[in-house]
Amino acid sequence: MKVLLIDADSKIPNLALMKLGRWWKNRGARVDLVRLEIPYYPWRRREVVGFDFSGYDKLYCSVVFSGSVNFVVGRGIEFGGSGYNLKLGLGSEVEACEPDYGFYPNNKYSYGFLTRGCIRRCSFCIVPEKEGMIRQVAGVGDIVRHRLVRFLDNNIFAFPGHYRLLEELVDFGTRCTFYQGLDIRLVDDENAELLRRMNYIQPYRFAFDNWVDVGLVERGLGKLRWRRDWNVRFYVYCNADWALGDVFRRLEWLRERKCLPYLMRDLNCWASRERKFYIYLNKWANVPGIFKRFGFVDAIRNCFKELGDAERSHFIDLYFRALS
Repeated sequence: MKVLLIDADSKIPNLALMKLGRWWKNRGARVDLVRLEIPYYPWRRREVVGFDFSGYDKLYCSVVFSGSVNFVVGRGIEFGGSGYNLKLGLGSEVEACEPDYGFYPNNKYSYGFLTRGCIRRCSFCIVPEKEGMIRQVAGVGDIVRHRLVRFLDNNIFAFPGHYRLLEELVDFGTRCTFYQGLDIRLVDDENAELLRRMNYIQPYRFAFDNWVDVGLVERGLGKLRWRRDWNVRFYVYCNADWALGDVFRRLEWLRERKCLPYLMRDLNCWASRERKFYIYLNKWANVPGIFKRFGFVDAIRNCFKELGDAERSHFIDLYFRALS
Protein backbone atom coordinates (compact mmCIF):
# COMPACT_ATOMS: atom_id res chain seq x y z
CA MET A 1 0.00 0.00 0.00
CA LYS A 2 1.37 3.41 -1.04
CA VAL A 3 -0.18 6.58 0.39
CA LEU A 4 0.45 10.20 -0.61
CA LEU A 5 -0.30 13.09 1.74
CA ILE A 6 -0.69 16.48 0.06
CA ASP A 7 -0.14 19.56 2.24
CA ALA A 8 -1.79 22.24 0.12
CA ASP A 9 -1.16 25.43 2.06
CA SER A 10 -0.10 24.92 5.69
CA LYS A 11 2.23 27.54 7.15
CA ILE A 12 3.38 25.15 9.89
CA PRO A 13 3.65 21.33 9.99
CA ASN A 14 0.20 19.92 9.32
CA LEU A 15 -0.87 18.09 12.47
CA ALA A 16 -3.74 16.21 10.80
CA LEU A 17 -1.50 14.86 8.02
CA MET A 18 1.19 13.82 10.49
CA LYS A 19 -1.37 11.81 12.44
CA LEU A 20 -2.89 10.30 9.31
CA GLY A 21 0.56 9.36 8.06
CA ARG A 22 1.36 7.67 11.36
CA TRP A 23 -1.91 5.71 11.21
CA TRP A 24 -1.08 4.35 7.75
CA LYS A 25 2.54 3.57 8.65
CA ASN A 26 1.30 1.54 11.62
CA ARG A 27 -0.53 -0.59 9.05
CA GLY A 28 2.57 -1.20 6.98
CA ALA A 29 1.97 1.38 4.26
CA ARG A 30 4.64 3.44 2.58
CA VAL A 31 3.67 7.06 3.09
CA ASP A 32 5.03 10.13 1.28
CA LEU A 33 4.19 13.81 1.79
CA VAL A 34 4.41 16.70 -0.66
CA ARG A 35 4.07 20.39 0.26
CA LEU A 36 2.48 22.63 -2.36
CA GLU A 37 2.75 25.91 -0.39
CA ILE A 38 -0.22 27.49 -2.20
CA PRO A 39 -0.24 31.19 -1.17
CA TYR A 40 -3.01 32.44 1.09
CA TYR A 41 -2.93 36.00 -0.19
CA PRO A 42 -5.00 36.51 -3.37
CA TRP A 43 -2.54 38.97 -4.89
CA ARG A 44 0.19 36.35 -4.99
CA ARG A 45 0.32 34.12 -8.02
CA ARG A 46 -1.51 30.83 -7.53
CA GLU A 47 -1.34 28.10 -10.14
CA VAL A 48 -3.26 24.86 -10.54
CA VAL A 49 -1.16 21.89 -9.47
CA GLY A 50 -1.90 18.60 -11.21
CA PHE A 51 -0.26 15.24 -10.59
CA ASP A 52 0.01 11.80 -12.04
CA PHE A 53 -0.92 9.79 -8.97
CA SER A 54 -0.87 6.43 -10.69
CA GLY A 55 1.75 5.03 -8.29
CA TYR A 56 -0.36 5.61 -5.16
CA ASP A 57 -3.26 3.66 -3.74
CA LYS A 58 -4.61 6.43 -1.45
CA LEU A 59 -4.43 10.20 -1.85
CA TYR A 60 -5.23 12.73 0.90
CA CYS A 61 -5.06 16.51 0.62
CA SER A 62 -5.35 18.90 3.56
CA VAL A 63 -6.60 22.41 2.77
CA VAL A 64 -6.31 25.03 5.52
CA PHE A 65 -7.53 28.11 3.63
CA SER A 66 -10.74 28.31 1.62
CA GLY A 67 -10.05 28.58 -2.10
CA SER A 68 -6.86 26.49 -2.09
CA VAL A 69 -8.85 23.37 -3.02
CA ASN A 70 -9.44 24.89 -6.47
CA PHE A 71 -5.73 24.68 -7.22
CA VAL A 72 -5.23 20.95 -6.57
CA VAL A 73 -6.35 18.63 -9.35
CA GLY A 74 -6.17 14.85 -9.48
CA ARG A 75 -8.37 11.81 -9.70
CA GLY A 76 -9.26 10.07 -6.43
CA ILE A 77 -8.00 12.73 -3.99
CA GLU A 78 -9.76 12.76 -0.61
CA PHE A 79 -9.87 16.36 0.60
CA GLY A 80 -10.14 17.56 4.16
CA GLY A 81 -9.22 20.50 6.39
CA SER A 82 -10.77 23.77 7.51
CA GLY A 83 -10.65 25.21 4.00
CA TYR A 84 -12.68 22.32 2.62
CA ASN A 85 -15.20 21.05 5.18
CA LEU A 86 -15.42 22.19 8.80
CA LYS A 87 -17.37 19.10 9.82
CA LEU A 88 -15.06 16.49 8.28
CA GLY A 89 -12.74 15.14 11.00
CA LEU A 90 -10.03 12.50 11.18
CA GLY A 91 -12.00 10.03 13.26
CA SER A 92 -11.15 9.06 16.82
CA GLU A 93 -8.68 6.31 15.90
CA VAL A 94 -6.53 8.56 13.69
CA GLU A 95 -6.91 11.53 16.05
CA ALA A 96 -5.43 9.43 18.86
CA CYS A 97 -2.22 8.71 16.88
CA GLU A 98 1.03 10.43 17.77
CA PRO A 99 2.04 12.81 14.96
CA ASP A 100 4.93 11.69 12.75
CA TYR A 101 7.29 14.67 12.60
CA GLY A 102 9.49 12.83 10.11
CA PHE A 103 7.33 14.27 7.33
CA TYR A 104 8.76 17.72 8.19
CA PRO A 105 12.46 16.98 8.76
CA ASN A 106 13.50 20.62 9.30
CA ASN A 107 10.89 21.25 11.97
CA LYS A 108 12.13 22.17 15.48
CA TYR A 109 8.80 22.43 17.32
CA SER A 110 6.17 20.16 18.82
CA TYR A 111 2.60 21.14 17.96
CA GLY A 112 -0.68 20.22 19.56
CA PHE A 113 -3.90 21.18 21.31
CA LEU A 114 -4.39 20.91 25.05
CA THR A 115 -7.93 22.17 24.55
CA ARG A 116 -10.30 22.55 21.62
CA GLY A 117 -13.14 24.99 21.14
CA CYS A 118 -13.96 28.49 22.34
CA ILE A 119 -16.62 30.34 24.33
CA ARG A 120 -16.62 33.34 21.97
CA ARG A 121 -18.68 33.91 18.84
CA CYS A 122 -16.46 36.23 16.80
CA SER A 123 -17.97 36.90 13.38
CA PHE A 124 -14.72 36.22 11.53
CA CYS A 125 -13.77 32.99 13.34
CA ILE A 126 -14.57 29.41 12.33
CA VAL A 127 -13.57 27.79 15.64
CA PRO A 128 -17.02 27.67 17.33
CA GLU A 129 -18.56 26.00 14.27
CA LYS A 130 -15.64 23.63 13.75
CA GLU A 131 -14.76 22.68 17.32
CA GLY A 132 -17.71 23.62 19.52
CA MET A 133 -17.37 24.53 23.19
CA ILE A 134 -14.13 24.45 25.13
CA ARG A 135 -12.86 21.10 26.43
CA GLN A 136 -9.56 19.37 27.16
CA VAL A 137 -8.30 16.94 24.49
CA ALA A 138 -4.72 16.17 25.58
CA GLY A 139 -2.24 16.47 28.42
CA VAL A 140 1.09 18.29 28.32
CA GLY A 141 3.03 15.03 28.13
CA ASP A 142 1.01 13.93 25.10
CA ILE A 143 2.34 16.83 23.04
CA VAL A 144 5.91 17.66 24.08
CA ARG A 145 8.41 15.92 21.79
CA HIS A 146 10.90 18.75 21.11
CA ARG A 147 12.77 21.36 23.11
CA LEU A 148 10.37 23.98 21.73
CA VAL A 149 6.56 23.71 21.73
CA ARG A 150 3.82 25.69 20.00
CA PHE A 151 0.41 25.04 21.53
CA LEU A 152 -2.42 25.69 19.08
CA ASP A 153 -5.27 26.20 21.57
CA ASN A 154 -7.71 28.88 20.51
CA ASN A 155 -8.73 30.05 23.99
CA ILE A 156 -7.16 28.00 26.76
CA PHE A 157 -8.01 30.60 29.44
CA ALA A 158 -11.70 29.83 28.82
CA PHE A 159 -11.19 26.25 30.02
CA PRO A 160 -11.91 26.07 33.78
CA GLY A 161 -9.01 23.67 34.36
CA HIS A 162 -6.40 25.76 32.57
CA TYR A 163 -4.65 26.67 35.84
CA ARG A 164 -3.70 23.02 36.33
CA LEU A 165 -2.40 22.76 32.75
CA LEU A 166 -0.29 25.90 33.13
CA GLU A 167 1.12 24.55 36.38
CA GLU A 168 2.15 21.40 34.48
CA LEU A 169 3.95 23.57 31.95
CA VAL A 170 5.75 25.39 34.74
CA ASP A 171 6.87 22.02 36.14
CA PHE A 172 7.94 20.74 32.70
CA GLY A 173 10.05 23.84 32.13
CA THR A 174 9.60 23.40 28.37
CA ARG A 175 10.10 26.47 26.21
CA CYS A 176 6.66 27.06 24.77
CA THR A 177 4.14 29.55 23.44
CA PHE A 178 0.41 29.66 22.83
CA TYR A 179 0.83 30.32 19.14
CA GLN A 180 -2.77 31.36 18.40
CA GLY A 181 -2.76 33.93 21.17
CA LEU A 182 -4.46 34.22 24.55
CA ASP A 183 -7.66 35.98 25.61
CA ILE A 184 -6.55 39.11 27.46
CA ARG A 185 -10.13 39.54 28.75
CA LEU A 186 -9.71 36.37 30.83
CA VAL A 187 -6.39 37.24 32.44
CA ASP A 188 -6.47 37.24 36.23
CA ASP A 189 -3.83 37.36 38.95
CA GLU A 190 -3.39 33.58 39.04
CA ASN A 191 -2.92 32.83 35.34
CA ALA A 192 -0.82 35.98 34.90
CA GLU A 193 1.58 34.68 37.56
CA LEU A 194 1.68 31.24 35.92
CA LEU A 195 2.57 32.87 32.59
CA ARG A 196 5.41 34.68 34.33
CA ARG A 197 6.75 31.42 35.76
CA MET A 198 6.55 29.50 32.49
CA ASN A 199 9.56 29.17 30.20
CA TYR A 200 7.67 31.21 27.62
CA ILE A 201 8.87 31.94 24.09
CA GLN A 202 8.30 35.67 23.87
CA PRO A 203 6.53 37.78 22.82
CA TYR A 204 3.40 36.98 24.79
CA ARG A 205 0.54 36.92 22.27
CA PHE A 206 -2.99 38.17 22.94
CA ALA A 207 -5.80 39.56 20.77
CA PHE A 208 -7.53 42.94 20.58
CA ASP A 209 -10.20 42.61 17.91
CA ASN A 210 -12.75 45.26 18.81
CA TRP A 211 -12.43 48.72 20.35
CA VAL A 212 -15.50 48.17 22.54
CA ASP A 213 -13.36 45.71 24.55
CA VAL A 214 -10.78 48.36 25.47
CA GLY A 215 -11.80 48.40 29.14
CA LEU A 216 -11.39 44.64 29.49
CA VAL A 217 -8.13 44.72 27.54
CA GLU A 218 -6.76 47.44 29.82
CA ARG A 219 -7.78 45.50 32.93
CA GLY A 220 -6.11 42.33 31.63
CA LEU A 221 -2.96 44.13 30.57
CA GLY A 222 -2.73 45.65 34.04
CA LYS A 223 -2.57 42.12 35.49
CA LEU A 224 0.68 41.50 33.61
CA ARG A 225 2.66 43.49 36.16
CA TRP A 226 5.85 41.73 35.15
CA ARG A 227 5.67 42.72 31.49
CA ARG A 228 8.41 44.74 29.85
CA ASP A 229 8.12 47.31 27.09
CA TRP A 230 7.34 45.71 23.71
CA ASN A 231 7.39 42.07 24.93
CA VAL A 232 3.60 41.75 24.60
CA ARG A 233 2.03 41.48 21.15
CA PHE A 234 -1.63 41.74 20.17
CA TYR A 235 -3.26 40.26 17.11
CA VAL A 236 -5.39 43.09 15.68
CA TYR A 237 -8.12 42.02 13.26
CA CYS A 238 -8.85 44.44 10.44
CA ASN A 239 -11.86 44.27 8.13
CA ALA A 240 -12.47 46.69 5.25
CA ASP A 241 -16.19 46.72 6.10
CA TRP A 242 -15.56 47.86 9.67
CA ALA A 243 -15.09 51.46 10.78
CA LEU A 244 -11.48 52.40 10.13
CA GLY A 245 -11.38 54.50 13.29
CA ASP A 246 -11.79 51.30 15.33
CA VAL A 247 -8.55 49.93 13.86
CA PHE A 248 -6.58 53.14 14.38
CA ARG A 249 -7.77 53.51 17.97
CA ARG A 250 -6.63 49.99 18.82
CA LEU A 251 -3.25 50.43 17.15
CA GLU A 252 -2.53 53.83 18.70
CA TRP A 253 -3.69 52.56 22.12
CA LEU A 254 -1.21 49.69 21.90
CA ARG A 255 1.60 51.99 20.83
CA GLU A 256 0.98 54.31 23.76
CA ARG A 257 1.34 51.32 26.11
CA LYS A 258 4.42 49.99 24.30
CA CYS A 259 2.76 46.81 23.06
CA LEU A 260 3.39 45.46 19.56
CA PRO A 261 0.51 44.76 17.18
CA TYR A 262 0.25 42.13 14.51
CA LEU A 263 -2.31 43.41 12.02
CA MET A 264 -4.39 40.58 10.57
CA ARG A 265 -6.16 41.77 7.44
CA ASP A 266 -9.34 40.13 6.26
CA LEU A 267 -9.24 39.07 2.61
CA ASN A 268 -11.70 41.85 1.80
CA CYS A 269 -8.90 44.36 2.42
CA TRP A 270 -7.38 43.18 -0.88
CA ALA A 271 -10.71 43.58 -2.65
CA SER A 272 -11.23 47.07 -1.21
CA ARG A 273 -10.79 50.19 -3.34
CA GLU A 274 -8.37 51.25 -0.60
CA ARG A 275 -6.24 48.11 -1.05
CA LYS A 276 -2.99 50.07 -1.20
CA PHE A 277 -3.85 51.96 1.97
CA TYR A 278 -4.23 48.66 3.86
CA ILE A 279 -0.85 47.54 2.53
CA TYR A 280 0.81 50.61 4.07
CA LEU A 281 -1.21 50.32 7.25
CA ASN A 282 0.29 46.85 7.51
CA LYS A 283 3.80 48.13 6.75
CA TRP A 284 3.50 50.56 9.66
CA ALA A 285 1.84 48.26 12.19
CA ASN A 286 3.79 45.06 11.54
CA VAL A 287 7.32 46.44 11.36
CA PRO A 288 8.40 46.98 14.99
CA GLY A 289 11.25 49.34 14.09
CA ILE A 290 8.77 51.71 12.42
CA PHE A 291 5.85 51.24 14.81
CA LYS A 292 7.94 51.95 17.91
CA ARG A 293 9.33 55.21 16.51
CA PHE A 294 6.43 56.67 14.54
CA GLY A 295 2.69 57.16 14.72
CA PHE A 296 0.83 56.43 11.50
CA VAL A 297 0.92 59.97 10.11
CA ASP A 298 4.64 60.45 10.81
CA ALA A 299 5.39 57.01 9.35
CA ILE A 300 3.59 57.89 6.11
CA ARG A 301 5.48 61.17 5.93
CA ASN A 302 8.95 59.83 6.74
CA CYS A 303 9.28 56.09 6.12
CA PHE A 304 7.87 55.26 2.71
CA LYS A 305 9.72 57.31 0.13
CA GLU A 306 8.16 55.32 -2.72
CA LEU A 307 4.78 56.95 -2.06
CA GLY A 308 3.78 59.89 -4.22
CA ASP A 309 2.58 63.14 -2.67
CA ALA A 310 -1.04 62.46 -3.65
CA GLU A 311 -1.04 58.98 -2.10
CA ARG A 312 0.63 60.26 1.04
CA SER A 313 -1.95 63.03 1.43
CA HIS A 314 -4.79 60.60 0.79
CA PHE A 315 -3.61 58.12 3.45
CA ILE A 316 -3.19 60.88 6.01
CA ASP A 317 -6.62 62.26 5.15
CA LEU A 318 -8.14 58.79 5.66
CA TYR A 319 -6.54 58.69 9.11
CA PHE A 320 -7.95 62.03 10.28
CA ARG A 321 -11.40 61.40 8.81
CA ALA A 322 -11.52 57.98 10.50
CA LEU A 323 -10.82 59.52 13.90
CA SER A 324 -13.01 62.60 13.50
